[in-house]
Amino acid sequence: MKNYVLYDLQNGKYDYFLLGLTYESILNYLDILENDQLLHNKSGKLLIDQLLVTGNGKNRFITCEYNRGEIVLSTAENIIPDKEYKDLAIKLLQQNIELLKCSILSDHQRELISEGLTF
Repeated sequence: MKNYVLYDLQNGKYDYFLLGLTYESILNYLDILENDQLLHNKSGKLLIDQLLVTGNGKNRFITCEYNRGEIVLSTAENIIPDKEYKDLAIKLLQQNIELLKCSILSDHQRELISEGLTF
């Protein structure tokens, strides 16, 4: 099982949405991510949701560029995303609900995810 979900956005603003599925920073599996077939030899912009790493604070979402599969960390910046990306994160987390049992999320947050409610 992967430590992340990489979702093709096809919306112009970002190319892919990356949702970490563990408490580990993406830096811990950067090599695996950069060799993912969706990113390999491509260039564009990632939107990264770090909810299970940082919680629902100001550092939750970052964006950065990738070039020929390599994630360019020097381009990383915190952002406040549109609600549609938070909705997408909830949908993807619902598909991986078993991973939330031992996460940093509160019982209330896990319940909201299970009900499909954005926070």
